[in-house]
Amino acid sequence: MQKLVTIYIDSMAYMSGKWIRGSYADKHGFIEEHLGEYLSAGWTIRDIHSFGGAAESLNVRGWIIVLLERQE
Repeated sequence: MQKLVTIYIDSMAYMSGKWIRGSYADKHGFIEEHLGEYLSAGWTIRDIHSFGGAAESLNVRGWIIVLLERQE
């Protein structure tokens, strides 16, 4: 069985009201935690792709598409 998981990434969402931010290190791990629920339930990552990229100015927006697989 396969499952498609999409994760939206938007650097503006992590700006904390600032126009310029030097580091997003405190936000690392959000994606891993999201996928961790599936991985703990026996799903494995079969493939990963990205879609999107740079937006206007200094912002980045896009999607991470993860194809998960599990034996039934």
